[in-house]
Amino acid sequence: MTIRFYPSRLPGEPLETHEHGVTSIRSWLVANVEGYEDRDVPPLTVEVEGLLIPPGEWAKCVIRPDSDVRLYPVPFGLETATIAWIGVGISVAAAAYSYFMMSNIDTGGYTSSTGRSLDLNPAKANTAKLGDAIREVFGRVRIYPDYVVQPVTRFDAADPTKMRVQMLLCLGVGDLIYTNGDIRVGSTPASTLPGFSSTHYPPGADVSGDERSENWVNSTEVSGTSSGTGLDMAQTSPDADDIIADSMTVSGSSVTFTGLDTDDDDDNDENDNALPPSWVAGAVVELKAPANYQITTAAGYSVIASPLLTEIAPVVGMPVTLGFNSVDYDLFIASYTPGQAAVPGTGGSAAKVQASAAPTTYDFSTSSSTFTITWQGVSYPVSLVANYVSMSGLLAAITEGLTGSGLVAQDNGGTVLITESASPFAGGAITSSSLPAAVFGDAPVYTSGTASTGGSPAVTANVTLAYNSATGTAFSGIPEGEQRLSLAHRGNEYRIVSADGTTATVARLVSGAVDESWPGFSARTMIDYEATGLNDTLSWLGPFLVCPENEVVDAFEVNFSFPNGICGFDSKGKKRIRHVEWEIQYRVYGSGSGWVSHQGEYALKNVNGLGFTERITLSSPGLVEVRCRRRNEQGSNNARDSMYWQALRGRLLTRPSSYPGVSLMAVTVETGGKLAAQSDRRVNVVATRAYDSGTARTISGALLHVGNSLGLEMDVDTINALESAYWTPRGEYFDFATGDSISALEMLQKIANAGKSRFLLSDGLATVNREGIKPWTGVITPHEMVEELQSGFTVPSDDDFDGVDVTYINGTTWAEETVKCRTSDNPTPVKIENYKLDGVLSRDHAYQIGMRRLMKYLQQRVTFQTTTELDALCYNTGDRIVLTDDIPGNNTISCLVEAMTTAGGVTTFTVTEPLDWSFENPRALIRYQDGSASGLMVASRVGDFQLSVPHLSEFDDPMKVDLSSATIESIRLVFCGSTRHVYDAIVEEIAPQSDGTCQVTTKEYLESFYAYDDATYPGDVA
Repeated sequence: MTIRFYPSRLPGEPLETHEHGVTSIRSWLVANVEGYEDRDVPPLTVEVEGLLIPPGEWAKCVIRPDSDVRLYPVPFGLETATIAWIGVGISVAAAAYSYFMMSNIDTGGYTSSTGRSLDLNPAKANTAKLGDAIREVFGRVRIYPDYVVQPVTRFDAADPTKMRVQMLLCLGVGDLIYTNGDIRVGSTPASTLPGFSSTHYPPGADVSGDERSENWVNSTEVSGTSSGTGLDMAQTSPDADDIIADSMTVSGSSVTFTGLDTDDDDDNDENDNALPPSWVAGAVVELKAPANYQITTAAGYSVIASPLLTEIAPVVGMPVTLGFNSVDYDLFIASYTPGQAAVPGTGGSAAKVQASAAPTTYDFSTSSSTFTITWQGVSYPVSLVANYVSMSGLLAAITEGLTGSGLVAQDNGGTVLITESASPFAGGAITSSSLPAAVFGDAPVYTSGTASTGGSPAVTANVTLAYNSATGTAFSGIPEGEQRLSLAHRGNEYRIVSADGTTATVARLVSGAVDESWPGFSARTMIDYEATGLNDTLSWLGPFLVCPENEVVDAFEVNFSFPNGICGFDSKGKKRIRHVEWEIQYRVYGSGSGWVSHQGEYALKNVNGLGFTERITLSSPGLVEVRCRRRNEQGSNNARDSMYWQALRGRLLTRPSSYPGVSLMAVTVETGGKLAAQSDRRVNVVATRAYDSGTARTISGALLHVGNSLGLEMDVDTINALESAYWTPRGEYFDFATGDSISALEMLQKIANAGKSRFLLSDGLATVNREGIKPWTGVITPHEMVEELQSGFTVPSDDDFDGVDVTYINGTTWAEETVKCRTSDNPTPVKIENYKLDGVLSRDHAYQIGMRRLMKYLQQRVTFQTTTELDALCYNTGDRIVLTDDIPGNNTISCLVEAMTTAGGVTTFTVTEPLDWSFENPRALIRYQDGSASGLMVASRVGDFQLSVPHLSEFDDPMKVDLSSATIESIRLVFCGSTRHVYDAIVEEIAPQSDGTCQVTTKEYLESFYAYDDATYPGDVA
């Protein structure tokens, strides 16, 4: 044999073939595979003599020149480097293999620039119909098991890009033996699939401790979509109502908008200068109020400082959302330093800039003004761009621009004064660019200050931030200096308490609840705000019942899937955290009770397909109906967050703790991108039946199993004798599985046929008769016949089969294959029989059985028929017997034995008919009284009615020869020539008749029928 490399496990020729000597698998791979390296999960599997060899055994497994070694690629996750790794042999074959694999392997859960998809089509098994027979397994077969309970698919809570399906499967009746290497998903070995696990449960084992045995029922109304994605949640998501206004002013719990407009391209309608309809009491809105912060760097953190930090009531560990450069960061406060008032110094005076006139306007929304204040060598830009409404708003805007300088803007008798906030004073002069006359008048006055002695300056409140937790990775990277950003509790969510005109009173939300400790906003006006409300129409998907109306559940689960992931994008296209909010409501069906609500949120920036499973355990079992909705807008700002309700299931209360009489397998398969999209996803196992009586796979074991299960009296001695003499030495087994309702007789006949035998009943025992080259069992002479022997001959015709195609299951590939049985003189027959052979996995064995059929079609032309009294009941169908006649000229004489004497090793018979000694080389044949027959014996003349033959031990057996009583029929003797004597035949049928006789039908016997019993399949001779 050779090493064969196949492109797949589909039927076909090997891609490459290699000769080898005595070596190990690993040594051969190292010598022949460029770049070979040991891997825990290599990209190919190796089978020797049909057995899967684990990678850890490759170095120990020795193969010889006559070993059958087959290599198969693992059909998932193959990249170009891997294909090169497993390419063996010459470059042409390697190129062919690379082309084949690259063009045929579907990437399934593929990876691309837009993310990796999550394939929601899970691993599967068979669904048995109610009332179907449970699979019965004989020998070694590939089993596609059946669901015991409905399969359950769940997303991994730790990694939502993974989905797992859990199944409890029935392999079949009885104890079935297999190893982990015998389990596959489609054609992929389970041992190569990450996330695969299984547990074997023999008949009657306790399965109650395995969660895969829980009895979940899936709602077909949710999970019955053809694509498997489920119900689109987009129809339940609310629409966003974005505020369109010139500016937003915040102060305490009040939020006021200036220049409100509606998004209708009409600036003069009655809806202008009014909050959107969705901005009503109880509504949840998202507010971002940016401000100027002073940024420094310390110990790897960006230190964010501003007196405005007090408005978020910061504490270490608080989850916050920081908005900077149009990107939102979900972070945690790692440290917080509260602000401290200055300790006044001694003496000194404050530097100041005093306006020469009161402001002439507070509205800079149409004509903005920007100027720079320089203090202590640092310039601070101040931009006036909004309608600040009043002096306090204007001063707040100027002070915000001076963040970090220690300067503030104050109201000095109706004019603007910029000065140091408190002692100790730094000393020095404030300089500026040209100041706007609308704020400072035409001649502002600059006054230099003098430094104080002693004291300490004020400490501005500041925070540092971290990823994932307060102790996580430090957040840094914001440029030092004054920066514009927003910082608020995670999510920026607020609930409207009241709304009046253009002003709304809000309360901060923390995890969906009002935060009573929130101090409110620091007063300021801005134009770079974000204010979004939701126009929530409370649309729902459902309700749907989680189980049939006659059942109750104690828990239910909902799967939400996101085929395109959950990810937001900023104005530059960079990823940002995206939040998806949802709500599940349930109630007892028909109770009239209120809905129980369960809300949640997902926050990710992952463009790969993913999903989540939510389980809700009920306080008491009941028939529950469930509905779901999305609570925030889908797809806003080009976010990827398409949401589907993928599954709904309920856990029933009743389930068996064990399953007597059948073998089970509990399986967990990680699906998604782990399985190729084009592959067969059915879980399958190559298992061997362990018989209560008899050796596994043997024909005798299968016969005894069926017979004993039916209470039949089995001919154990004959069956065991055939097993030891023929079936085991010749490697003949019965490997078959059936889930159909077939008769026991049909199954026993299938088993016997695999052993080239016939099943029959004999003397009250169920037994087997092997057909083949063997001595005759008995003889029927004219003395037993009550009517003449009739013979018939069938002439060859065009309707005769001259070829046989045997279809069988290959025990290595488990594919259905065809063996073409032909004769060398007729490689292209005209009429071919298509014969399906059950229970045989060997190609050579199938060929031998097919050639038996072909030889009979070609050579078995003569049939014989006669009628006896009860004599024919000595024989069984399939027996080789001898038929004789006493027609003159046929050189046979049939007679009765009257006397028998033995002397000197020679036995002399006296018969009732005169013997014709002119026959060429006379021979004699004895039919004993039990119906059996001797072989042909050389006859010597003693007299006209006497002949002698060599003495046989059977002559001394009283069960065969007893001439002492006239009530016992005499033995028969057939006298004939050596060239033409008797008719060899195979018993086809013995049919008892109503008159007490038996009609016997036989066909001619030739040893050539069995000339191919030891043959090896030569392949298609055509």
